[in-house]
Amino acid sequence: MGSIYFNGAALAGGKNVKFNGTNMANVWFNGTKIWTAYTPTAQAYTSTSTYTIDDSETSIQWKISGGGGGGGGNQCTSGTQAGGAGGTTTITVKDAAGNVRATLGTAAGGAGGATGGNTCPSPAGSFSIPSGWANPPWSSTISDGGTGGGGEENCVAGCSGGSGAYSSGTYTINADGNDATLAITIGAGGAKGQRPENSEPTAGQGGAAWILGVQ
Repeated sequence: MGSIYFNGAALAGGKNVKFNGTNMANVWFNGTKIWTAYTPTAQAYTSTSTYTIDDSETSIQWKISGGGGGGGGNQCTSGTQAGGAGGTTTITVKDAAGNVRATLGTAAGGAGGATGGNTCPSPAGSFSIPSGWANPPWSSTISDGGTGGGGEENCVAGCSGGSGAYSSGTYTINADGNDATLAITIGAGGAKGQRPENSEPTAGQGGAAWILGVQ
């Protein structure tokens, strides 16, 4: 796509171009679109994805959380197993060739729930949305730890998995023009423990990311 120039400088997306006093969404020249208005909007992710940095963006606001840990099996069953840890969520900046230029942040996954007979961590797996965070994507199911498996009579139940950690910040886009994309890796929920009795443990919930480009 081409550019529209004013006083020798190309207009960035999001700057208004008017025709007879009305803002135009697109500008065409000889049948070819040469300019498109651009207004950044927040993007939410619950699976691994790529965000393309627009030429008009000067910074990126981001928030991430890791996956919750899986619930543990109960104490008494032969072969019982603890829940698996949740996966780590990361955001990295890459150039057009896919080379990593910077790591914006990481959010670790929650610990897997222990088998019964241990003191369960508190809080047990519930992810509390930090004050000021956008919702969605965060809800009661994002980054929560899985529930522990119940025990039969005289058998201690398994522990719930821990909730995912969280992180946030603002990244200033490099003035050299080589910041091209954000690689967003979402941490998966931890696997549930094995050999349940009475009630089965559950897997942890996956993490999430929130991105907003700023002009």
